[in-house]
Amino acid sequence: MIRKPIRDNATITSRAISPTGGPQTSNKVLVTGGAGFIGSALVRKLLDKGYEVTVLDDLSTGLRDSLPKNDRLKLVTGDVRDFDLVSSVVRGNQKVTHLAAQAFIPFSYQRPLEVAEVNAIGSINVFKACLNHDVKRLVHVSSSEVYGSAKYTPMDEQHPLCPYSTYSVAKAAADMWAQTFHWEHKLPVVILRPFNTFGPRESLPYFIPEMIRQCVKEPVIHVGNLETSRDFTYVDDTVNAMITALETQNIEGEIINLGTRKARKMKEILSLIKKETSVEEKDIVVDQSRLRPKDVETLVTDNSKARKILGWKPETPFEDGIRKTIKWYIDNGKAWWYERHGWLWRY
Repeated sequence: MIRKPIRDNATITSRAISPTGGPQTSNKVLVTGGAGFIGSALVRKLLDKGYEVTVLDDLSTGLRDSLPKNDRLKLVTGDVRDFDLVSSVVRGNQKVTHLAAQAFIPFSYQRPLEVAEVNAIGSINVFKACLNHDVKRLVHVSSSEVYGSAKYTPMDEQHPLCPYSTYSVAKAAADMWAQTFHWEHKLPVVILRPFNTFGPRESLPYFIPEMIRQCVKEPVIHVGNLETSRDFTYVDDTVNAMITALETQNIEGEIINLGTRKARKMKEILSLIKKETSVEEKDIVVDQSRLRPKDVETLVTDNSKARKILGWKPETPFEDGIRKTIKWYIDNGKAWWYERHGWLWRY
């Protein structure tokens, strides 16, 4: 699923990027990983606000079909591990949101080197390119997984970092490099740490899409650890925070958690999904292959800082978000992107 750098055959859709770049304008935004689940939702919101958007994505898990048809959108197919390509795509954009990552934790058990290269070294490439081309605002999207399991709740930005997986170690490394680039070179970066995000167009078999799939399609529901607790935010709320971070002045160097301040156990979420799909009678079986070597038990954010400096709070009630997500799945052929492409990894 992870591709090697493909600078030599990188493709650009919609219209070509000038080889010498061009003047920055405030309405030009680059979104790395913009064909993925969260990235494509961000792209749609940016286009609605009148931005010109460039997406850089290797399409290893992101999909062209996730992106809307729009004259103000162009897609560059390529890998963040290729610095020359990253540099050429950053040029001319005043704002950048960096979402590109290999984000499925079980995959990091199988391919740790590639996950580290994409999530850490790929991020350094983005940071350096943004410095070289005088980007005015970089939003680096991290993950709550860098904290590990909660040592206290709710978890604020001062919570110790204790990543449990290769994925989260690489994300933590990228965060620290982002901070260092800010301290050493005044990189105008803001680090966002979303806690779990869910909604339509999921591209990977995370817990909520996978439980929806099984409730709708399978005679028995196979699960991993249902005793863990997570703080889930609907995708539209998450991307609203990202756009606000792009547009808010004088917040460079800040780390900001995004979440609802409410933890839900996986077994409670599954019960809700069963109810909303009218399959409350279906049996549940614990599948040992879905258990993680070391699982994060609890993640729940303190979103006070996001409320204070971004003026942001989640607006979508969890139950409404689940209903919207189930409806999208049913209305769109009962197939997540990972199903359509035959990806075998499961939560």
